[in-house]
Amino acid sequence: MSSNRAGSERRIERASLPSPTGRSAVERDALSHLVAKRNGLVNRLENGSQQIEQLREAGEDVEQWETFWVRLLRQYEQVSDELAAYEESRELRKAG
Repeated sequence: MSSNRAGSERRIERASLPSPTGRSAVERDALSHLVAKRNGLVNRLENGSQQIEQLREAGEDVEQWETFWVRLLRQYEQVSDELAAYEESRELRKAG
């Protein structure tokens, strides 16, 4: 595994749709979109990692592939942060 990919401290995981209880239809649609986007990024990251390893084993230069993979990882992190923000705001509304 390259140093770029090994340096990531976040665990890549698929998301499930948070509980729809108390959410508007617009909020449920937005959450559904984010969950689908996150899960699609997980698939792309997993596939990309496998392809990079195969290319590396074949002696190919993988620097550009790794750069693209890191960009996908940043997108995954952004979507994950948005999902976490939804949950945090929901918890704050419940507490307040």
